[in-house]
Amino acid sequence: MKLLSEDLLKEYGFTEKPHLPARNVIKVMTRDNFDVVIREDGIYYSNLGIDYPLRDTASLRKLYKENKKNDLKPLNPNTIIE
Repeated sequence: MKLLSEDLLKEYGFTEKPHLPARNVIKVMTRDNFDVVIREDGIYYSNLGIDYPLRDTASLRKLYKENKKNDLKPLNPNTIIE
């Protein structure tokens, strides 16, 4: 299982989304209307005002599947999912 980073999100097909300036928010990455917020203290999925911390690929894939009813797979088929 890999720790999440901006580069890893890009491997999964997330792209940078323009966002309003907010405290502690560095970037917002999105894929299929699933937004991941990169803040100074970590990476989060935010929904209805609740921030769910995403520490690794397993937690990202789990939340994505719960929300989109699809498995999240990397764009590069040679990438090994741990």
